[in-house]
Amino acid sequence: MTTEARRAGSRWARVVTDNLGLKTTAFGLSLLLFYLVHSDIDAQRAIYIDVVALLPPPGSGKMLISELPAQVKVTLRGSRSKLSSLSRDELQPIQLDLREVGSGHFYIDASLVDVGSNIQVVEISPSMVPLTWADEGEKRVPIEALFDGELGRGLELSGEVEIEPSYVTLRGPEQLLKAITAVSTEPLSLVRLDTGAHTRRLPLEPLPEHVSYVEDTAAEVHVTVAPAVAEQTLKRLEVAVLGDAKVELRPEHVAVELHGTQELLDQLDADALVPYVQLDPNRGAGTHPYDVQLRGVPEGVTVATISPPSVLARPKGKP
Repeated sequence: MTTEARRAGSRWARVVTDNLGLKTTAFGLSLLLFYLVHSDIDAQRAIYIDVVALLPPPGSGKMLISELPAQVKVTLRGSRSKLSSLSRDELQPIQLDLREVGSGHFYIDASLVDVGSNIQVVEISPSMVPLTWADEGEKRVPIEALFDGELGRGLELSGEVEIEPSYVTLRGPEQLLKAITAVSTEPLSLVRLDTGAHTRRLPLEPLPEHVSYVEDTAAEVHVTVAPAVAEQTLKRLEVAVLGDAKVELRPEHVAVELHGTQELLDQLDADALVPYVQLDPNRGAGTHPYDVQLRGVPEGVTVATISPPSVLARPKGKP
């Protein structure tokens, strides 16, 4: 080999080996860029898209009782750059128009997915939604009040419990409505209620699935708390005669039932209670009935019954 040939070979060797690291890096970047450019058209991405449904309006006579998915998984194919720029928040929900659809299956196809041009919908999961419809109806039912806990000692609910509104309308499948005869409020706690009138607005109980309240979802409950009424019975109290004492009574004794707070009944002096009859001088001689009255009843105590309520007065010595 001549000297000139050796010099030429050396120059070519230096061309290849000089800055070999930089040249290798540049070559690798070129290969990567080539791969990205030529593979961009075949990228795939899965994204979840919200689902909304157009249902028949209330009063149409039918309602959907099967579940609809809140989202579906959509697999897309297209430009890598376009796929990477897609944001779920920017995508329109998939709209299912079920207003004129009967029971069976509803298929979600690619035409319902709006992802722009140059992007292909590869798969939708789930792509089929089962539909079950029921006859829709309305029913008006009474509202009942529920209570929790107990009132303080010596207290009780007085009078009727009032509820406003007293009735509520429900809407739902007719078969479910048949089984509902009333709805209740959430429990009203009695623990801290004192004497007096009280009003509480309480939510109504949750309803079965697919049944809803048409109007109110709460009711006002009115209750009155009063001292508890106790009772006490005094037997064989002798009946006194006011007026002409020349009579004898039959029977001569009565039983008296008294109502009042336990405190007042505990303080009651039985000797101060006097059942009596007031004779009428205008009545002729003979036997006559008279109503028995009671004297000495303290304030706050009421006479529930006197048994018997009347007695016969006849002149003494007559059979």
